[in-house]
Amino acid sequence: MYFNEMPKMVYPYTSNGEKRHTIVPDIFRRVILDKFFKNKTALLSYYISDGETPEILAHKFYGTTQYHWVILLANDIIDVKRDWPLSQEEMVAYCNNKYGTGNMSDVHHYVLTADTSIIVDWNGADLASGLQKAITNYDYESNVNDNKRQIFILHDRHLKSVVDQYKSLIK
Repeated sequence: MYFNEMPKMVYPYTSNGEKRHTIVPDIFRRVILDKFFKNKTALLSYYISDGETPEILAHKFYGTTQYHWVILLANDIIDVKRDWPLSQEEMVAYCNNKYGTGNMSDVHHYVLTADTSIIVDWNGADLASGLQKAITNYDYESNVNDNKRQIFILHDRHLKSVVDQYKSLIK
């Protein structure tokens, strides 16, 4: 539905040395629906469970997967591969790919035990006394991933208005 409403444009390309063209949605067209997505009373706070996708949530809240784009717009998500939380299985694969197989438990950085938001340089005495603790590659990536799990869902009573406004603005 999201791309179907976009204006169409002619896209030229070359295939086997022959110039061709095709009609595609103008994906560079953008609209702003701040009225709904900046109004926190129109949104429900939601924590994404492992394996849930925008399509699953759209079906859960709106009765159809067709409105998955509303979930993405409500959370300023442009790149689902990068901005949507990974499942636990995907996290293991991601860490193995990023850090090398078998390196998930290597130290990523050190933090103060009393305030883990403060990153510090390694100090053997502080580490031994418990003032510092090591954060592994997996722990770091898992924390980044978990921060993506808290999202907002547009309340279903506003869905028709958002869809209608999108359709009128995108033309």
